[in-house]
Amino acid sequence: MQVFISDLHLTDGTSGQTINSGAFKVFRDNLEILVKSIQKKAKVHDLKIVLLGDIFDVIRSTQWINAGGGVRPWSDAGPEQNKVLRNIVRKMLTDSENQKSLGYLADLREFADRRGLAFELQYVIGNHDWLINRYPNCRQEVATALGLPNPRTAPLFPAELFDPAYRTIARHGDIYDVYNYTGDRDRSSIGDAVVVELLNRFPIEAEGRLATLVMDGEITSEERDAIAADLREIDNIRPLSDAPSWILMISDKVGKESVRQVLKETWQSRVDAFCELPFIKQMNTFSPFDPCDQMRAALQLSSHIPARVVEAAAQFKARFFPTGPEGPHLKSAFAENKVCSGAADYVIYGHTHQHVITPLDHLLVDKRSRDMIYFNTGTWRQTWNKVAFDKVNREFVGWKVLTYVAFYREEENGDHDFEVWNGALGQRARLC
Repeated sequence: MQVFISDLHLTDGTSGQTINSGAFKVFRDNLEILVKSIQKKAKVHDLKIVLLGDIFDVIRSTQWINAGGGVRPWSDAGPEQNKVLRNIVRKMLTDSENQKSLGYLADLREFADRRGLAFELQYVIGNHDWLINRYPNCRQEVATALGLPNPRTAPLFPAELFDPAYRTIARHGDIYDVYNYTGDRDRSSIGDAVVVELLNRFPIEAEGRLATLVMDGEITSEERDAIAADLREIDNIRPLSDAPSWILMISDKVGKESVRQVLKETWQSRVDAFCELPFIKQMNTFSPFDPCDQMRAALQLSSHIPARVVEAAAQFKARFFPTGPEGPHLKSAFAENKVCSGAADYVIYGHTHQHVITPLDHLLVDKRSRDMIYFNTGTWRQTWNKVAFDKVNREFVGWKVLTYVAFYREEENGDHDFEVWNGALGQRARLC
């Protein structure tokens, strides 16, 4: 049995909410029950768990901002960047909640041993953990924490994984996103700058400006803390293009013009600063379709035009130019070399945070049916999603999600080739 999970985004605790270890307990318990149920009727050869990218999120850390010296993910490789990254990795791996989570993965290794199964844990790199591959000492610490073999040598984590026994081809999927991949997985992208300089910085700066309102008696310190906590969730908005609506909603809930003005001015200043980053300017080309120009234009539109005008434009686009959760990944999945050659039937990506299962094709080869299917493993994060109605207030509703995809060899589970488990845990509204 081969099981895929992705986009856990375990952090060092300096940014928004990370996933609770309880999700890993659910995952462990479900897999143990699944294996036991199959073993009652058939043989299970092995238990392979594939971590399909963005497991350890080293980009989403405020240490990049607070470390000093201007070191960023897009800085040149060297001792200074290695020091910041290693501090992030160590803080992440020593976090008590993260250690509990990894402990549940270790339980599965022990469970497999008890059931007589070969166990393998594989790590495929993504766009929020790519930097770990750059430095051997960081790879070693991650490999040790995961219990991978030969952590001292710590070879590079692969960007793709093909398993002929299960006819699967898997990758994180970021290489089909122009904002998060620049043609080289050892090179930073626009998305890194968005996270570090916009999504991480905006809540920090806003909280600092809100402190002035506390001093002036405009709001209480408790109100400031609640607003700051909600702002730190901005990276959990899906899609991220709804971020201006999120800020607008928080302003409306507080109901004070002074707060609205602070958030508007902070967002505008952050967007202006982002567009002036040398790294962003260097990535610019003369093409009108350049992704850097498109990103700059969209952000400047969101910051310099009234939020409700931006909101109306977004509604128009969603109504007349809808985009499914597959985005560009569906065509990319169908064009995978292993699929075209007939070596693989199943394509598995992550990255989008949207669980998807979509049939690509159905073939009859040598009088045997072949189903070619694309899967997206979704995420294990808290997600905030804009409501479909109430266009005036533009509320968001949040829930925690957990998805995994399991594949079986022909002799393992009868007529069943795969199984998808997709869960959501709702919670009472807490915003502001």
